Amino acid sequence: MNINDYIKIHQSNKKKKISFVEYLYSLMDERKIIKSSDLYNKAFVSKQTFSNIISNNVNPSLNTCIKLALALQLSNDECKLLLKKAGYTLASQSTFNLIIRYCFENKIYELVEVNRYLKEFGYEPIELS
Repeated sequence: MNINDYIKIHQSNKKKKISFVEYLYSLMDERKIIKSSDLYNKAFVSKQTFSNIISNNVNPSLNTCIKLALALQLSNDECKLLLKKAGYTLASQSTFNLIIRYCFENKIYELVEVNRYLKEFGYEPIELS
């Protein structure tokens, strides 16, 4: 094993140990989002919900996680890790999950467009508020 592989393995293990909130903040830092309000407004998440997640370290709902991931324009792997930290997966058995995975894999980050796909397949849209 070379040093680059060693560092990569240990850094990925470190990411697995951090909490949802810590990972969310690291993603915000990577994307240079300084104000939390910029994120929660873009994600259509209320200030109260965002504050509850951050202050009380409460894991958000699946829909809130998806909205945050869309607003952050996460890669598919980043989205999977964020959801995992909140206790969710996007398993292949669900068409809803496949639609969400498709959107991330194809860099479709606009909630209106994601909702159009969901409606097309008979699912309720993800709420904008």
